[in-house]
Amino acid sequence: MGGTFHFSYEIINAAADRWEATKPERDKRARAKAEGRFDEIDSKERIVKHANRLRHQLENMAAVEKTALPAPVRELAGRKPVTRANIDSLFVERVIGPTKDFLSAEFFELGSFAMRSVARIRTEFGGSLGYGTGFMVSPSLLLTNEHVLENAEWAAASMAEFDYQRDRLGRQKLVQSFHLDPARFFLNDKALDFALVAVKPAPGMGTAKLADFGLCPLVGVEGKILVTDPVNIVQHPQGRMKEVVIRENELSALPLGDLDGFAHYLGDTEPGSSGSPVFNDRWEVVALHHSSVPARDAAGNYLTRDGKVWKDTMPVEDIAWIGNEGIRISRIINHLKQREGLSAGAAALLTELLGKSDTTEIGPLRKEGVALDGGSAKTCALDLAGTATITVPVTITVEVGGVRSVRAELGGAALLAERVRPAPDYDGRPGFDVGFLGVSVPMPDLVDRRHGEPAALADGSVELKYYHFSVLMNAGRRLAYVSAVNYDAAAPFVEERGADDWFLDPRIDVGLQADNRFYKNNPLDRGHLARRYDAGWGMTADEAKLANDDTFHWTNCAPQHQVFNQSKLSQPGDLRLWGELENHITDQAKQDMQRLSIFNGPVFGKDDRTHRGLLIPSAFWKVVAYRSRGDELRAVGFVLHQTDLISNLAAERFDVGRFDLRQVRISRIEELTGLDFKGLRNVDPMAATGVREVFEGAVVAERKLTSAADIRF
Repeated sequence: MGGTFHFSYEIINAAADRWEATKPERDKRARAKAEGRFDEIDSKERIVKHANRLRHQLENMAAVEKTALPAPVRELAGRKPVTRANIDSLFVERVIGPTKDFLSAEFFELGSFAMRSVARIRTEFGGSLGYGTGFMVSPSLLLTNEHVLENAEWAAASMAEFDYQRDRLGRQKLVQSFHLDPARFFLNDKALDFALVAVKPAPGMGTAKLADFGLCPLVGVEGKILVTDPVNIVQHPQGRMKEVVIRENELSALPLGDLDGFAHYLGDTEPGSSGSPVFNDRWEVVALHHSSVPARDAAGNYLTRDGKVWKDTMPVEDIAWIGNEGIRISRIINHLKQREGLSAGAAALLTELLGKSDTTEIGPLRKEGVALDGGSAKTCALDLAGTATITVPVTITVEVGGVRSVRAELGGAALLAERVRPAPDYDGRPGFDVGFLGVSVPMPDLVDRRHGEPAALADGSVELKYYHFSVLMNAGRRLAYVSAVNYDAAAPFVEERGADDWFLDPRIDVGLQADNRFYKNNPLDRGHLARRYDAGWGMTADEAKLANDDTFHWTNCAPQHQVFNQSKLSQPGDLRLWGELENHITDQAKQDMQRLSIFNGPVFGKDDRTHRGLLIPSAFWKVVAYRSRGDELRAVGFVLHQTDLISNLAAERFDVGRFDLRQVRISRIEELTGLDFKGLRNVDPMAATGVREVFEGAVVAERKLTSAADIRF
């Protein structure tokens, strides 16, 4: 990740000590289960509490629901309260045992609700970045570990990031971030390693409301689970996307005496899962995960997976993790009930939380979530982790999480087969997807109209939506201000065929579109702004063809010199132009199954030359937004000039000259174009370089590219 996860040697060593201390009990319970002495898998007191809790829940089920239960389980619902005298091996095996393996369909529905309330905690404090996990336990309060939020200052520098996960189709969801609000409520305890903090209800970044993510009530009564029962864990291990471990974990010990506050369980968790909820099969929280347990030798050294002594110069992933420890929820509730001295507002929030602590309802209580379109979401200001490299003049490669790759140059013209025919019904085109990268990356706004008014549709809107891309047109210049496209390297279908036929868009005046008369019989190339390769993908072949064909609208075209646009025509020693840059960026994304949001457009200048009545831009810009190796949002900007290439337009003669390729701060592209990229300037690596050179008579933040050493990432 682009930061660190919370890794405390003190906590891990203490957890390992307790794990070793409970070994006799764990072994005893495991032998009892293996030998069929089921009444000895846990204390009789806890078995009684568990049986009566099940009985109460079963009594509240509708009669029709009970008919689906195994017969011994139905018997439990109709009997009198269970006492110690009823507990024997046969009772536990026949009555309680079937409830472990009988899961109705509601298991998954309740789980989906419970998972929604789990968030990644992201803390930027003192120049460092850390991650943990937390979850909502009341309409206003979130629970995590004390070592994740050691104090109110840390909490004030933190955000809860919900929906940092993939949807059912494997696409990254739009992250919904909320600032923590320790001024309203903050309470933590080092011994029980928990922190309880308020969350601001309005989103800091995103479109959802905090209430949309529901909550997991903390049930304070005992008997929610027995030793050897399966547990389920929802986590953001090492700050990664949300992961769920379903029934692969087993509760191995609920110690008594001095270790009464802890729960031990087997299963697959990693360091960095601190603050994750540990659920039973009814999706009640039974523990707050706070540490994995390492394998150790007799001297207390951590061991690696191959049995060697681990050194702190090695990755923590090399450690052999043998167990897990969490804080029992019932002990946290007991502690909260005894807290005094809170302000009136804080006390009211705690009372609201504790009011649900004795509930016997199965699973979390929440309302349904809402569909998110991300239309007005703010861009996540994520840190600039990861790397990107560009090699000039031969290749340009952006590393977005994997190895480098070089795209082979095409020999000859692209293969042409089917004719391009855009779909006639424009109403169903979805346009550019602002949530495509899993965080909000919106279309830029036109905030400075000195270069011309935007072309408007009949309803007054200005965004021309196509399949996988959108265009904002400059009515005066008859060219696009920006063409924004979503590129999915993992899409199963790609359409690159089609005759080079172009079409006018009937939604705006045809006089506002520069058509083929400006491109005939000269070296001006009809340059795709949103490339058909970038847009022409789909989940089906039909979708890919619709998107490919849409790129052949004149609204997505701009006049570029053929040497500028087609790298195969460049002379030896020339830089390899726009097409080469685009090829390497998208090819790298394809290697890593990544997504890109790409913005393209011309730079409109007061000295642009006129050709056949059309002002020809002397430069073009590109902004590429993507997720880095650390899975954080990044964006880079470039400007490429064709001034020398079109120096003799007035005489209808084109002398091939050199072009000028520069890496440019996104803020500079905003100045040149009048567009506002809504926060991408904040995730631009060039923004922190301090590089300043003279360009177009002004001192600006950009850098001419002559070698790889010139690039700033």
